[in-house]
Amino acid sequence: MYNIPNLITADKNGNVYDHPYLKSVFKTGIFNIVPYELEMIPMPEKCTLKIINGIPYAYDQNQAKIVDYSGGLPVYTELPPGYLRTLMLSFIKQSNIPNTPYSHFTPVGWMYEKFVVPAIKIEGKQKIEPKLFERLKSIIQNDSKIKFLSKKSSLDFLQAGEIVINSSKDLTLIKPILDILNSNSIPHVITLKHIQDHNDIKKIKTEFTTINAIISPTTLDVLKRILSNEIDSLTFDIDSLNPDFYQNNEFDNIIKSFEISVKNGFFTSINLNTLPGFTDSTNEFDKLVEFLKTFKITYIKLRHMEVDTDLFFEKNKSSKTEILGLKNMLKYIKKKLKGVKIGYFSRTKDEYYLPSTLKIK
Repeated sequence: MYNIPNLITADKNGNVYDHPYLKSVFKTGIFNIVPYELEMIPMPEKCTLKIINGIPYAYDQNQAKIVDYSGGLPVYTELPPGYLRTLMLSFIKQSNIPNTPYSHFTPVGWMYEKFVVPAIKIEGKQKIEPKLFERLKSIIQNDSKIKFLSKKSSLDFLQAGEIVINSSKDLTLIKPILDILNSNSIPHVITLKHIQDHNDIKKIKTEFTTINAIISPTTLDVLKRILSNEIDSLTFDIDSLNPDFYQNNEFDNIIKSFEISVKNGFFTSINLNTLPGFTDSTNEFDKLVEFLKTFKITYIKLRHMEVDTDLFFEKNKSSKTEILGLKNMLKYIKKKLKGVKIGYFSRTKDEYYLPSTLKIK
């Protein structure tokens, strides 16, 4: 008999309590479910507990049914880069949090005298040793021009050897960080969300630098504009690879984008934005496998889709198909597609074809 994590709630002052007999209820798609211990891992050390205004659902074992519990507020956490949540918060929204993209919030339970979360550790990569990382962190925090890198998630990416910036114009600003990485012969990835000028890239590129560009595959004009020898890899931000998900000619543009990327010899990967109950539905999974086989994509990075789940599932009726569960979905990918690697961070050129470190129990 597997254990079920206890319900965790908080009062309005932020004090957190575990309920003496009510159990946790989480969500996948539009369904409230009772999670078991095999779906849980200890809450990562870097996480903090947060609360949201609402009425949590709970499982009453005495009545053998799911009930709403008005005695406390829902508690959640936000997982650090490298982790993927597999289930969502289950609660009744209150009117003062409309359109909150809470789908990436991870619910928290209490079991074996510790906080637990429904999640998978995808990748725990740390390329930069602690002393050097603390030096880089100090430079970032004391330089107003690059303080945008001081966010917790940005620092987590940096420690994994990846610097994520919004614009190629910011490349000159991060030169102090790049100088240290290059002088210590540390291979690193610079991930650009927007590219204005390829000359900015030329100025900072060394043998240790990999330039990765993130783009939306539906914007063909952007893709054609950024094609350059200075860019090493392309990452496509994807919510779905199911033609039924898109309108007009959007999916045709996705096909053309991948064709252009592969034809031009870029290492092509996918940022797959996941949503429990949608991404792991059989319809979505089958189309994902078909697409990966067609274009021979070898690397998938997993992300959290940030949407209002109620509005999302009203629009996308995936609940009519079987839900595999995100953990099972990843097992099936590893089984069906032997050449596909699953990770979280972008890879440097020397790592493009290394095996995946992800192990799923």
